[in-house]
Amino acid sequence: MYEANSQANETPGLEDYLKAIQARKWLVIAFAIAGLILAALFAASRTSSYDAEATVVLRPTPAGGNSGVDQDIKTLPNLETERAKFTSLGNAQAVKRELGLDIGARELLKPSKLSVQFEPQGQVLEARFTDENPETAALIVNSFADNYVEQRNAESDEYYEQQLTIVQGDFDQLQAQLDDINEQSAAVQRSLQETFGGTPTDSEIAARAGYNAELQNLNQLRATVLSPLNTTRSRVQVLTRSQATLNLAPPGEVLRAAAPPTEPNGLGSNAIRIAGLLAGLLLGIAAAFVLDRLDNTAREESDVELAIAASVLGTVPPFGFSNRTGASALVMLSSSKATSVQRARESFRRLRTSLQYLATTDNIHSLLITSAQPSEGKSVSATNLAIALAQGGSPTVLVSADMRRPSIENLFGIGNTEGLSTALQAREVTPPPIVSVGVENLAVIPSGPTPANPGELLGSARFRDLIRRLEATYEYVVVDTPPVLSAADAIAASASVGGVVVLVDSRRTDTSTLLQVRSDLDRAGARVLGAILNRDRSRDAGFFSRRDRYAYERASKNLVS
Repeated sequence: MYEANSQANETPGLEDYLKAIQARKWLVIAFAIAGLILAALFAASRTSSYDAEATVVLRPTPAGGNSGVDQDIKTLPNLETERAKFTSLGNAQAVKRELGLDIGARELLKPSKLSVQFEPQGQVLEARFTDENPETAALIVNSFADNYVEQRNAESDEYYEQQLTIVQGDFDQLQAQLDDINEQSAAVQRSLQETFGGTPTDSEIAARAGYNAELQNLNQLRATVLSPLNTTRSRVQVLTRSQATLNLAPPGEVLRAAAPPTEPNGLGSNAIRIAGLLAGLLLGIAAAFVLDRLDNTAREESDVELAIAASVLGTVPPFGFSNRTGASALVMLSSSKATSVQRARESFRRLRTSLQYLATTDNIHSLLITSAQPSEGKSVSATNLAIALAQGGSPTVLVSADMRRPSIENLFGIGNTEGLSTALQAREVTPPPIVSVGVENLAVIPSGPTPANPGELLGSARFRDLIRRLEATYEYVVVDTPPVLSAADAIAASASVGGVVVLVDSRRTDTSTLLQVRSDLDRAGARVLGAILNRDRSRDAGFFSRRDRYAYERASKNLVS
């Protein structure tokens, strides 16, 4: 008996994961496609929202500052205050009126709709509005920005207008005082000219001194008025120039107007599809690996050898779709140059070599081919093996002993009116009909009509004698029987042959089933020579394998087998 592999419980490595993925690649692909479809459906059904953003730059202005009338000092804006103005109910109502919106002003100001951020050192307000329609989002946030900028600039313009009104009033009052002083001075001068002419008398001199004193007082008064008048005139000029600069560098300006956004918030539709594809792919890989860990199918040679307690004599890869039924399943006779057929032919040649070695060392000339369950490829493998032995120059006879569901006859297209069953049921010892199938060194014994007791016939002394006579005539006798767990025929026939070869389907035969097969064969005293691993994919090119491993098969496509 073979002992369990000491490495069976090792932590799975990368190679194990890759094998699991490769063995169940269609499951992984199905999960990936399902994830892609679900993601696409979600992307198509979700209600998308769009963010439109506008940027407003703020510049210093004396409006709202503490500069007073005599100092035109521009102060930096308080960004918290400006944000409050931007998001004020009055601004929202102005937007509603301007755009004719059905939504309420307070609804526009909800944090989920409108948000305003700023950088303390940047003097910039960044406004964002969210809506299901990208064009509407851009219109609303631009309207908020435009109305806010208009209001801020209007406040500055109003400030200058108020200041100009005050300063102009002071200027006009001082100018009126100056004009009055000038009129008084002109009147005194006229009086001097009209009153005093010729050589003045002493009384006239005294009177003139009085007029001169009055002129001097008026000149002093004029000087006291001219100084504030000039200052006021300069102030008017400064305010006028500052007001004029509003058009060039306004206190508020839309630095970047919002354009209708092209992508919805969050992940875009393409990103969601890619995420769904990747999620499905990861789930598929996880499912493939979990199923691989839970699967007790005998997929590898080591699994088969542990369960059946015998060596694997050969492995047969899966055939192509066109070589699975009928005469096309006889790949040893096929002229196809497909890689799968080339590989299958080589696998049967290697199996032939293994059996020839056993025959030489253990003097075995008859072998029984069976399986655990139906539809594992037993009859096809037995037939191709017999052809391979015959093509190797060894006279071979293929006995169709599966009298319940004969298949060999259909593969070769031969009749089945007489055969093994008629010979074994005859009153006298009668040799079964031996049919030539056009393959050199190969003969076939059909199964014949299905008898009522095929198990008893295969366990009879007559069948044993028949095998002995065939061994004396042919170098190899290959017997095809029903599956072990489906009928007792293979168990009964196993005592008459030199050894039993169990065919194992790597896709469906689990180790517990093989244990049962081995137990049944051991109870019957059968000699188990080994196993054939059918539909084996372990030698397929893996993810990191070279794809030219079958270069010899491709190079020999033009050669005759």
